[in-house]
Amino acid sequence: MTDQTDTPPRSLANIRVISVFSAFALVALLVYLMVIAEAILLPFVIAIFIVILLDSLAVRITRLSIAGRSLPAWAAMTLSILIFILAFVALGNLIRSNIAAVSAAVPEYEENIRALTDKGLALVGATELPSIRDLIDQIDVGKTLGSTVSALASVTGNALTVLFYVVFILLEQVTFGRKVEALFTKTDDRARAREMIGRITKDIQTYIGLKTFVSAITGVLSYIVMALVGVDFAGFWAVLIFILNYIPYVGSLAGVAFPAVLTLVQFTSPIPFVVTTVVLAGVQLVVGNAIEPRLMGRSLNLSPLVILLSLAVFGQIWGIVGMVLSMPFMVIAMIVCAGFQATRPIAVVLSATGNVDRKDGAA
Repeated sequence: MTDQTDTPPRSLANIRVISVFSAFALVALLVYLMVIAEAILLPFVIAIFIVILLDSLAVRITRLSIAGRSLPAWAAMTLSILIFILAFVALGNLIRSNIAAVSAAVPEYEENIRALTDKGLALVGATELPSIRDLIDQIDVGKTLGSTVSALASVTGNALTVLFYVVFILLEQVTFGRKVEALFTKTDDRARAREMIGRITKDIQTYIGLKTFVSAITGVLSYIVMALVGVDFAGFWAVLIFILNYIPYVGSLAGVAFPAVLTLVQFTSPIPFVVTTVVLAGVQLVVGNAIEPRLMGRSLNLSPLVILLSLAVFGQIWGIVGMVLSMPFMVIAMIVCAGFQATRPIAVVLSATGNVDRKDGAA
């Protein structure tokens, strides 16, 4: 009788131990695949991120009513794709125009940097350092141009790969519902599967959509500040701040540091540097600590240690792109794991509070 009562708890404990080891093995396998299959996985992950953005935008477009009528799903998706294409073209034009503007402003920046360097050397009583022009002359121009062309070719190739992935993922969405119907023959199982997939999809779209909205607010406010101060390339820095806002902790610091350094080089007076640094830091603090938590609710429920580890791992494997993708990836992983009873312990470990229950009013 004793053996019969002790067997179920022991079996349950063994199952939990096996589940923990299986989870660690799965994570190790995922990291290994990220390293050896970067050329395949990175464009695919970016494509998934873009599709989620498109779906989130399409859902919000369908909620808008014109003359009491809302757009059908296909029209909303078409409109969201057009908006994304226009934004991508505008970003390309912005980068191209800024490259030309930077080339024209280099001589002025060089003089300002030289003046700042001379002042700094005078303060510490050091000898004169090599000028920027001397350092430029020592650069192997041919090798640099070759590396630049190779990098641009790589970016172009990846962009085309991402585009193909996006197209086929969108096409796959059309038949995904029918595949779910075919997978589950029982009506109850099919209903539970549809409910689970719908809830996970809604949570993911909510997080990605709100995070993009918050990043856009940060970028717009930062642009207004830099435009009023007169910082060069304010539009480019605003877009960069928008992208960096997806990176927790590090992104906010970089979003303040880059424009601040430019103001230090651009202006001879330190006042624009102080104003830009203080106000941009204030924008980051207000948006990050007041607006974002209120909008995101429990969607942003990741452990700070998990955030730092994911930043380190993704950054080491996929560079700056990996750091941008790390936060959405981990949130998606936590949402998906919380949606299934077998993987719920993983979601609890990833969360900040241990509470992974979905709240309808959150986010």
